[in-house]
Amino acid sequence: MSQPKNPWLSIITACLNDGKNLKKTIQSIRDQQADFIEYIIVDGKSNDDTLNIIEENKQIIQAWLSEKDEGVYDAMNKGLKMVNGQYILFMNAGDTFYNTSVLRNIKEQQRDEDVLYGNAIFVHEDGKYKSPRHKILPSNLDWKSFKNGMVVCHQALLIKKTIVASYNLKYKVAADLDWAIRSVKNASRIRNLKFIICNFQFGGMSDIQKKKALQERWHILIDHYGLITTLWCHLKIPFTYTGWKIYSLYKKYTIKQQLYLV
Repeated sequence: MSQPKNPWLSIITACLNDGKNLKKTIQSIRDQQADFIEYIIVDGKSNDDTLNIIEENKQIIQAWLSEKDEGVYDAMNKGLKMVNGQYILFMNAGDTFYNTSVLRNIKEQQRDEDVLYGNAIFVHEDGKYKSPRHKILPSNLDWKSFKNGMVVCHQALLIKKTIVASYNLKYKVAADLDWAIRSVKNASRIRNLKFIICNFQFGGMSDIQKKKALQERWHILIDHYGLITTLWCHLKIPFTYTGWKIYSLYKKYTIKQQLYLV
């Protein structure tokens, strides 16, 4: 992949001691064969094979950094300072694009909007399908959509560099929700791409530290939407979860049927 002088999209991966998963993400970016992107890796001073992997793939990595940080969101903020692209997308180590033409499809559809977004699916570590995301993707996204949580997957949300917010480091596991709200609040034009952008590898930081994530999520939502709205949205969670389970079972059934027919 050639290095663009004026990239359309900057992709940032923050990682620490996760070489095995980083390989998957690098390969997925390579498979896009897109000459309009720059790829940036911010490593937290790994002591596994991460640096060797970066060295082996320098032909598609336009910039990288390896130094101690204050956590993943500090690393992401460092990445934001390194970008040259018009749009910014974060991909965690282990996350991959849904197919090899995703980025070309996004670029063809965009009309200089401030925010572009699409869907994501959960996959296991081996890359096999797990389930649809537990949040229903809004047809028309705005900053108020996030009162129901992270309704757009972090890795399926492209934000223009001119409006993107930095991460609030007081949040350790749920700062992406606060970041998404503040970034989308800055947007005037938003486009729903209406297709799946990425495979989101299940088992991220917020999944591992669920109690802490829920506590931070509660404070973030109150800060942005107030106590009454936040309480009401939490009261609806059991009904929303039941609907998602039914939807998830239906999707699994239809996918199995499609595989059988093939």
